[in-house]
Amino acid sequence: MTIRYQRLAERPSLALWLLDDDGSLIDFSAGYTFELKIGTVGNAALLTKSAGITGAVGAGTEPTGTPNITITWGAGDLDITPGTYTWQLTTTTAATDRLFTGIFRIVDVIT
Repeated sequence: MTIRYQRLAERPSLALWLLDDDGSLIDFSAGYTFELKIGTVGNAALLTKSAGITGAVGAGTEPTGTPNITITWGAGDLDITPGTYTWQLTTTTAATDRLFTGIFRIVDVIT
């Protein structure tokens, strides 16, 4: 999955519909912690975020359903040099750690 944001953006929040191995939405509504990293594989993360990530039961599909992960950006979160990076979301419970990855593109703003 490729995600694209303008540098310094705070809106919109990132809505994700993350699936289990059987193709069903994962219920992230209780018992999970989350950590999002953006960067280049093999190097230190440019962004590590654990606050502002909310899990839910989720329903349907993008764009009309209800996402099971919502990531709210804060001021300066996406102050990242324009380029193509990898995003990595780790979801953790007492029983299961899951790792989701994809491409994250930051584009520059017009000045």
